[in-house]
Amino acid sequence: MMMGETPDTPEPGTDPAEDAVAAMAIFGRVLLQVDDEHLELDTPCEGWNVEGLISHVVLGDAAVPLLFAGEPLPGTMTIDTAILGPNPVATWRGTALAAIEALRVPGAMEKMVDHPIGPRAGHVVARFRMVDQLAHAWDLATAIGAEVDIPEALADAALDFLYPMMDQLKESQVFAAPIAPPEGSSAAIRFLGLLGRKAWS
Repeated sequence: MMMGETPDTPEPGTDPAEDAVAAMAIFGRVLLQVDDEHLELDTPCEGWNVEGLISHVVLGDAAVPLLFAGEPLPGTMTIDTAILGPNPVATWRGTALAAIEALRVPGAMEKMVDHPIGPRAGHVVARFRMVDQLAHAWDLATAIGAEVDIPEALADAALDFLYPMMDQLKESQVFAAPIAPPEGSSAAIRFLGLLGRKAWS
């Protein structure tokens, strides 16, 4: 690549690794608006306050390099707010960067990894991270009274990924029960409604 040129950037919704990276950036932009006084606020995720939700995302990112390296996930992958330390943003940035590096390794999207729900291709891991980051970016923004913009292309990609597995997701109780959005809603609203979040007035 010659100086002045930029690498090709896939359109949002077409590259699982880069879509996950884009979702991490969206979460990060909301996280930068979190202050200490926000940490105890409740979020739309039942039973989770802001601090717990950030911890969940950090742990999810921390698991990505381990999965692609074929290493077992430690027992501490349960929610533990102590992992955030005195600077939650710095902690998140470190785990996010490590996850991004693992996702961008050539061949990572085709690699089979030993996910907790069973062997899955790397692109499935990337899509799970995208969904998690987008949903929790909205949760976090809602909790602290901030705004978040979920690009339609990413929301469409999330919907395409989630629809085929809705029965399994309902059984797993990982997400709240779907809520039907108003007719004609955007892909972002439909995505959030699918995960039990009422993102409309």
